[in-house]
Amino acid sequence: MRVFVTGGTGLIGAAIVQNLISHGYQVLGLARSPASQNRLEELGAKAFIGDITTPDFWCDDLPDIDAVIHAACDFSDQKAKIDCNLLDHLIPALHRMSGKTRIIYTGGTWLFPKSASGGFISEDNALDPLPEFSWMRDGIARVMGDDQLHSVVVHPACVYGGDHNSHTGLLARDIETAQTENRVSVIGGDNITLPMIHADDLADLYRLALERAETSSSYLGVGINGVTNRQVSELIAKRFGRENCEITRVSVEATMKELGDWALGLAHHQVMSSAKATHELGWQAKHTDISADIRSLSPAKS
Repeated sequence: MRVFVTGGTGLIGAAIVQNLISHGYQVLGLARSPASQNRLEELGAKAFIGDITTPDFWCDDLPDIDAVIHAACDFSDQKAKIDCNLLDHLIPALHRMSGKTRIIYTGGTWLFPKSASGGFISEDNALDPLPEFSWMRDGIARVMGDDQLHSVVVHPACVYGGDHNSHTGLLARDIETAQTENRVSVIGGDNITLPMIHADDLADLYRLALERAETSSSYLGVGINGVTNRQVSELIAKRFGRENCEITRVSVEATMKELGDWALGLAHHQVMSSAKATHELGWQAKHTDISADIRSLSPAKS
């Protein structure tokens, strides 16, 4: 199968590219710069020059492909317009392919509501996105409503690890401050739990969805539930901090002011079920112990 991947050098995309290639797929990755091109080629993919912000320059030149995994996202205040414009050009290009093209669109668990007391969120819950991510509903509706495409949506939880760089994703910021300032932060409250997934497990889910998912289906990608913000901070402090590493409580408002409105998600308490992916696709997360994963990272500071 020939698969076109957007965002193939990012945390999620690079793991997807590596997983697909290891399973015999031909992967074509969108590259917006020489550095991206080199990275994709290092991963074993072929690079296709283009940028999600200017799809009119390259979509008509896409070679015949069997599937698209859309894992790219612009993080500017124009992200909604950029994604809409990309689909304006990409979808007609896919309609021109020789067969019915599969497309996997990337959503996220922050499109779903907070968990009620004792309740699990599943794909059956109605979307209730955080404001910063509400634009994704339009993209999901467009691909899922197109009967000329075989459309699937994957909703990743908070991603960590992957791409042989274990200091990326959800854990990166606290690992850095533990090492450089001997402190970590608990954002929004000690008892908030964020569903998490290792990038390698998520890549497995994308591949299995590509191979086995029925059209118009969606899947939550969750490997770890029920670990509180406080517990994660303590694990990072112990592994990467020095003696008496400080654990500070930070309000979500202060974090949003520093990082942007998306950071509201870091205080979005959720417990989520991945049973659908297990039952329908045969997917099973291998990374289910965040404490073991954190211990496996680079040695703690002495």
